Parts: sequence; structure tokens; C-alpha cells
Amino acid sequence: MKLLILRAIYFGGKVVTEGDEIETLELHGRELIQKGYASEVVINHADEQQEQQEQQEQQEQQEQQETKQTKAKKEK
Repeated sequence: MKLLILRAIYFGGKVVTEGDEIETLELHGRELIQKGYASEVVINHADEQQEQQEQQEQQEQQEQQETKQTKAKKEK
């Protein structure tokens, strides 16, 4: 679970301060939220999906260019 720290805490062997993000287990995260030390980071899946689509399109374009280059070399 991703959390945004609201108050400085000791976590993972170091002090994390306000505004830092950490990743912890669900149970520990819920406890920190309940005590007011952190809030859950909401992940926007729409942004992630759009980013993944763009990456896939770029990879496909690169593969197409490589295929064209390979065909051109074979024709020579």
C-alpha cells in the first residue's frame, strides 16, 4: 500500500517526513492512517493505462521500422 506521510515517522530504519511517499503492508498502512500519520495515495489507473498504451504504440512503431530496414537490406 502506498502512503503519503502527514507527520514525521521512523520507518525502514530512517525518519520519513511530511510529503514523502512510502510503501508498506496493508495492515501497517491502515494503522498509520488511523493514527493520522499518513494518508493513502490514490492511484489513477486511467493515467497508467494511457501511459502503457503509448509505450506499446512506440514499441510497435520501432518494430515496424526495424522490419522495414531488414527487408531493405535483404533486397540489396
